[in-house]
Amino acid sequence: MKKMKLSGIICGLMLGAALLTGCEKPAVETETETVLQTETETETETETESETELADDGTPDSFLLYLSGIDVRGEMDEVGRSDVNILMAVNRVTHKVQLVNTPRDYYVTLPISGGSRDKLTHAGIYGIEVSKGAMENLYGVDIDYYVRLNFSGFKNFIYALDGIDVYSEYTFTGNNDKTYEAGMNHLSGKEALAFVRERKSFKDGDVQRGKNQMEMVKALIAKLTSAEILKTYEYWMDDDLKDEYETNIPADLLMSLMRRQLTENPDWEIETYYVTGSGGSEYTYSIPNQKAYVMFPNEAEVEEGTRLLKETLNTEEIPETEELQETAESSETEESE
Repeated sequence: MKKMKLSGIICGLMLGAALLTGCEKPAVETETETVLQTETETETETETESETELADDGTPDSFLLYLSGIDVRGEMDEVGRSDVNILMAVNRVTHKVQLVNTPRDYYVTLPISGGSRDKLTHAGIYGIEVSKGAMENLYGVDIDYYVRLNFSGFKNFIYALDGIDVYSEYTFTGNNDKTYEAGMNHLSGKEALAFVRERKSFKDGDVQRGKNQMEMVKALIAKLTSAEILKTYEYWMDDDLKDEYETNIPADLLMSLMRRQLTENPDWEIETYYVTGSGGSEYTYSIPNQKAYVMFPNEAEVEEGTRLLKETLNTEEIPETEELQETAESSETEESE
């Protein structure tokens, strides 16, 4: 697990989500999603947002966000495999954020599969609600909001930012023939896309790709938390880039995050965690007649991911170990007297 401290992390990421999507932009219903709507009616009826405490302005003090990156280019009404699957728990009271990355090949149950399992990436073919439901089933959590983006939108957004500075753990050459150096790299939109997609260059394959994706999230946060970006919010919202993404993040939550960031400028603490598993070959719900490579979840790591998410969402301050020890010693002293 890696840990970093960054001023304005929440507002930056949430602003980035809105810049890419437009607040409360509804998902475009596709033919596939229409068919699935009937199949998932009973499941979706029971779905509710997480019970969260409210900030003074009526917005939640903590929430869980799902970041889904689909492997298509072009319009957002196209369905595609979800190759990026990151859960982000945000706590505005403790100023903590927890990112949990899940490999695309994770062998999981889908809300529509009747108990059959499939690769997590295949959930994206059936729409954002199925991907969201698969993540909720896996971790036993309720997801409040989502951001869904595609390859072309991500690339164009990086171009609009005049590039991005991102950290690479290793030196490697991507499928675009560019060499990424260990350490910081300034990347264009095309180079940034290749960076988050690369896996064949690494021994850990998809696991390392997941780590790189979280490094990109950090880089975007660093870029988007600048006062210059925050103060030109309306300009970004009018940009055509918002047509290449979709989200259900409420406008009042976004504005609350920006207002607090500009007025209070708090320090935020971000932690990353990634689950792994063991590879194998199995039949899947979406391709039932042919075996495919899958990753069997490491249940202990999944449970730890759940614990980290729920711990972060808890808006009550948890005493540090030293504080607990001091309290215990104080109690012992009182008893001895």
